[in-house]
Amino acid sequence: MSKNKYLLSIVVPTHNRSQYAIACVQSLLEIPSEQLQVVVHDTSTDSARLAQWAASQNDSRLRYVHWHERLSMTDNHERALSLAEGEYVCLIGDDDSVSAQIIRVAEFASRKGINCLTPQVKAMYSWPDFRTRLLGSAHAGRLYLDSFDGTLQRLDTSTGLASTLAAACQGTDALPKLYHGLVRRDILDQLRMKQGRVFLGTSPDMSAAIGLALICKEYYLVDLPFTMPGASGGSNTGRSAVNKHKGDLSKDAHMQPFKDLQWPAVLPRFFSVETVWAHAAWETLNVSASLEQRREFSLSRLYALCLFKHWDYRKETFVAIKLAREKSFPGLSGWNLFLDYLACVSNFIVSKARRLCKPNVSNGREVLGVVEDVCVARRLLDERLGKSEQFDRSLEGA
Repeated sequence: MSKNKYLLSIVVPTHNRSQYAIACVQSLLEIPSEQLQVVVHDTSTDSARLAQWAASQNDSRLRYVHWHERLSMTDNHERALSLAEGEYVCLIGDDDSVSAQIIRVAEFASRKGINCLTPQVKAMYSWPDFRTRLLGSAHAGRLYLDSFDGTLQRLDTSTGLASTLAAACQGTDALPKLYHGLVRRDILDQLRMKQGRVFLGTSPDMSAAIGLALICKEYYLVDLPFTMPGASGGSNTGRSAVNKHKGDLSKDAHMQPFKDLQWPAVLPRFFSVETVWAHAAWETLNVSASLEQRREFSLSRLYALCLFKHWDYRKETFVAIKLAREKSFPGLSGWNLFLDYLACVSNFIVSKARRLCKPNVSNGREVLGVVEDVCVARRLLDERLGKSEQFDRSLEGA
């Protein structure tokens, strides 16, 4: 008899976002599979709306816990993950969802003995309140689907980790993912035993990806949209889209719940996407990586990104540069900083040029519909994928 109660646990940490979380959880419970567990760990203080809704659900697959103490994002994720009982675990945000096809994907992974299976992001939903600085409400309510072909690749984690460290850990695309990926739960147990916990630092998705890359020799990347990230106005993605996802470490609402936060002096002391990702990677590397791997983290690239994107926090960045030079971190010559800054400028120009090649709002992606929430979006996605042969060819032919 299997030690796992379910094939798959989808884990959803949430805090004061019932307007998104109810639709998210409903979209998961609508997936008709007894092999699926839905875990929700809720630290909400604003109202009992989500708790009352969860209590009204007559579904044994839902494991809902309301934690009355305010937790940091990292601690909320850690407690949520500890409730999972599936053979595989997929972590998503409370404004995201997954396709019902994820059950077939998990069955495939189990059959093939795959520890980590990561999808390329091809489906994306923008909630009606999502705005961007340049396009305003143009994406609001839209469900996008990019082309996909079902290609399955086995990738070496050391290669992806090296490229990620060279880029100052500014994304998880080259790494195995727990956030919007499938990871075998016993691998997470191994990671927890090694580090004391799965998540370290201030970004759970970055920390998990770095940690997995350090304990797994390989992972699989598949070009199938079995998860669906969401972007809402109240999310960090939404804040970033209007350039409000940064600020003082001691005052930002994202950072305040972190108790006894240790912020390395060599990291620019302000809150932003770049510094939070760097912090989570840095903390995870310090616990789990070799000295050689830790020294591959490019502080020069991080400083260049901070100066290019956040000139208003240049003082904090220059202070970090000075301290890192005093500690003799590698690659911090003025010439290297200049080259990394030029690389930031070049990448910005290239991304804008590519965007001009596809000037419409959808950027070349298929628009499946304009809908009111992620639950309706999930239904539309599954209706579209039900007519697709790529899943059959990929999962049965591999």
